[in-house]
Amino acid sequence: MEKQKRENRVKLYGVIIGLSSLAAQHGIYLLANTLAGVVGNEAILPIIDQIDNAIPVLPIFIIPYVWAYLFWGMAPMAASKCKTDHFKDFLAAYLIACAVGGLILVFVPTYMDRVAEGLWTRPQDNFLEKLLHFWYSLDGSERAYNLFPSFHCINSTICYLAVAGRKEVPLWFRMYSLVIAVMIFAATLFVKQHYLIDVVSGILIAAVAFAAAKRWHLGNMFNPLIAAWNKVFKKA
Repeated sequence: MEKQKRENRVKLYGVIIGLSSLAAQHGIYLLANTLAGVVGNEAILPIIDQIDNAIPVLPIFIIPYVWAYLFWGMAPMAASKCKTDHFKDFLAAYLIACAVGGLILVFVPTYMDRVAEGLWTRPQDNFLEKLLHFWYSLDGSERAYNLFPSFHCINSTICYLAVAGRKEVPLWFRMYSLVIAVMIFAATLFVKQHYLIDVVSGILIAAVAFAAAKRWHLGNMFNPLIAAWNKVFKKA
């Protein structure tokens, strides 16, 4: 019983990866934009007029959009309660999805003209509108970039799949992960940070990466690191 309790706790490596993944994801985002400038491909506008122009701006959704960062930090911690093989496959899927997404950002750069969309000049007459404008200012201001695929959707999909159906993870957190992931998908559209194709592509890339990692146990690539970790911490 004591051994089972030890195995079903949040592991130190889950905490470390959960916190470091936030910095890594942001680093990929910035690096991709820099490399896209070096490659020099012309940025495209991935809008589907009939669909994207019909989606309203709902400032309340800036809350789950920002909350996503906390979710991404918590998910690896929760997943670390699972068996090591599952956690390794989750981590492999995460890295693969981010790598694929990053390469697309580099070679197929995309943008959104917030002035033309009427977003940059929206009245800031309440807290949510001010927070939305502030977030725009952190992400290109008048011109957004790195839209396709949405890393908000890549990360959120992977984080949900990491705990979905895992009995080692409390039911409330599994349900929370599903609800917050769906809310983040919606938020990327309702705060006009992305177009529909960005959301769909992010979800698909993450789902395929996760399925591949589980099917071929791609997490085995981390076996040398796991062995070194166990040697240092003596499986504590």
